[in-house]
Amino acid sequence: MIWLIQDFDLLSVIFRALALSLEALTVGGVIVLLFVAPANSGEPSARDAVRKFVSRFALSLAIIQLLAVAESSIMLMAGVSNLAFRDVIDAAFFRADCLLVVAALAIFFLARRGNDRAALFAAATIVAASTALSHAASRVDVRPLLLLLTILHHLGAAAWIGGLASLLVTIRATEDPRKIHPMTERFSRLAMVSVAALVLAGVGMAWFLIGSWKAFYGTSYGLMLLAKVYLLLLALGLGGCNFWLVRSTRSDAAPTLIRLRRFSEVEIGLGFTALLAAASITSQAPAVDLTPQDLPSRHEIVERMSWRSPGLHSPKVSELPKAPPLKVHLEDVSFSGGSLGNAMSRKWSEYNHQWAGLIVLVTGALALVSRFKGQAWARNWPLLFIGLAVFIVIRADADAWPLGPRSFWATFAESDVLQHRLYALLITCFAIFEWAVETGRLNSQKAALVFPALCAAGGALLLTHSHATGNIKEELFAEMSHTPVALLGATAGWGRWLELRSVHDESPSGQRPFVLRIASWIWPLCLMIVGLILLNYRES
Repeated sequence: MIWLIQDFDLLSVIFRALALSLEALTVGGVIVLLFVAPANSGEPSARDAVRKFVSRFALSLAIIQLLAVAESSIMLMAGVSNLAFRDVIDAAFFRADCLLVVAALAIFFLARRGNDRAALFAAATIVAASTALSHAASRVDVRPLLLLLTILHHLGAAAWIGGLASLLVTIRATEDPRKIHPMTERFSRLAMVSVAALVLAGVGMAWFLIGSWKAFYGTSYGLMLLAKVYLLLLALGLGGCNFWLVRSTRSDAAPTLIRLRRFSEVEIGLGFTALLAAASITSQAPAVDLTPQDLPSRHEIVERMSWRSPGLHSPKVSELPKAPPLKVHLEDVSFSGGSLGNAMSRKWSEYNHQWAGLIVLVTGALALVSRFKGQAWARNWPLLFIGLAVFIVIRADADAWPLGPRSFWATFAESDVLQHRLYALLITCFAIFEWAVETGRLNSQKAALVFPALCAAGGALLLTHSHATGNIKEELFAEMSHTPVALLGATAGWGRWLELRSVHDESPSGQRPFVLRIASWIWPLCLMIVGLILLNYRES
């Protein structure tokens, strides 16, 4: 129970991210069944495959939403609110969650029975219930307009990103190749409308929920919205490549379909990363609600983020403030927003980030060197990540095992320690696999995809990393260093994914397409930039 309450913020963001992703897959699949591969044009085998696809994700959505409402209810009853269960079930969020669960279960049964039109009504109910859980439902001013914009935003994301996943299922299961191109053209038109609705609704919501340009770059809410814009632009770039492939090819040429799937996989991955950023936004107060005193000035931002030579010197463990007992730490520190700590604590954290940055910078540089012919020795670059994982386990948390007084298992009650150790595990896994792939010890493409998958997942997970210091400005400065790292990690992962998935997609002249050559260079550069950002990390 302590772990659940302590990690409420982390769990709520993860549950919300999973719910938004599953919502997009479920609703997008229903849209594809009705408007992209309807009964009069789609093959029965392809439609059955999409129905199975939709039903699985609808059931998953119902389960995740049940877990989310249970976690929120337990938090309200066992946490500082101390509400009774009868009070919780009267809350608007509880009713919206239950409605969403019922609608998701309805799609699960309707999709299996082939009742697509009735599933459309259930999909609309899911979108309405999900909108009731957003910031728009809690606003007093312009609530109807914000609700409408949020609905359009959800529908746009579902039709584009979720629908694209169902389109790939449709293409894979279609037995008559002549029917593939008409479906991709219909989806292309649908995607253009969906993107337009998504962007216009997003701009409208930003207008009301951010309020000013200063709040746009001077709040965590605005910063996370910028992260969504960045991911949207990357996904749109790949979507443009798909659009060009569909328009320029009027045949069922296999190479075109393969490249279409490659670009679509990365487009979907970036889209779901953006949905995770959207989940992080819902856990933060809208920027318009903050006072001008809460926002840092441009001078403060420039002063904090400008380059300084890293010190790379660490204080001793004995110089750090002593950690309180775990129970006191959970009750008095976490729920009160924590504290900034003293100068030694800040130096400890800066040292850790800067040395991690140095390791990542060297790793990225070696990965870049390995792109050149005759530099096979540089392909051992993944082994440096194992050193980074060991460094994180030992140094990330001074009050935890092995340096601090808290035992190995006791510190798993703290969300920051848990996240750091999950990162170390992820780093070790993809280091071993990528080293085996780079040096030719593993020739399986599935093994090769472990590194980019974990890299993209690690970047996405970092978007959920909270910094509750009790000081809004300090939280923003922490986000300003961590959010770019998360975005670059996701970019590197999906860039490497595209490179590996397209390794045999060569033109008749023997050269790889320009976009794929760019992908093979961009991910090492992303690692190097991550290293530079961490080398410049500081907390004062």
